[in-house]
Amino acid sequence: MAPPDSRHGDDRGRSASRAIERARSWQGTGHDATPPARQRRSRRVTLDESFIAHFLRAPALVGGIVPSSSALARTLSRHAAGFEAIVELGAGAGSITRWLAAEHPRTALTVIEREPRMARRLARAWPRARVHAGCVHERAACLHAQPAHAVAVSSLPFRSLPDDLARPTIVELEQFLLAHPERRLVQYSYGLREPFRFDAPALRWRRVERVWRNLPPALVWVAARAPERA
Repeated sequence: MAPPDSRHGDDRGRSASRAIERARSWQGTGHDATPPARQRRSRRVTLDESFIAHFLRAPALVGGIVPSSSALARTLSRHAAGFEAIVELGAGAGSITRWLAAEHPRTALTVIEREPRMARRLARAWPRARVHAGCVHERAACLHAQPAHAVAVSSLPFRSLPDDLARPTIVELEQFLLAHPERRLVQYSYGLREPFRFDAPALRWRRVERVWRNLPPALVWVAARAPERA
């Protein structure tokens, strides 16, 4: 998608900034809203500004004007507990990466982010993570190289992604899940429907949690291979 018209860029940027400030105020600033690892305010501001610019350049690929809340990030991180490896898809500004890295310090963490500039920022902010720039289907080898007991945590906006990006990504995720029954996909959505439909009948979605303290409220889903019938 082409960049926004320069005549309206300032107005849209100011609107985006105001939306983020309202979201932060609404989501709370108490102990529960504070990430477990200390982050410098300058880093947070830089990442948020990068997120705004990313949204204005390609809103369909970002899916939302506000980064995921700490409440949503904590919920996703909780459902990623107990795995040998975590691969995060569509990390964006790192609001979920922050929690994954802090709450699972002994777990191998791989991050795939489409936008190269944001990927570089993520690599600098979390040097322990293996960060790869590119679309998921372009970096499918990173996804399939994960151990059997691995979980993918996705922030990809499948409902707004162009079909030429969504379909090949879904194909790779299906292969990731079908390869080992222990694997899981954790995904959130803003609607009541499943985030997307699998072509493979062996794969199932399970709605696990609603996060009200997010703008807008989000549903968290977990996908896995269905148990084989005896």
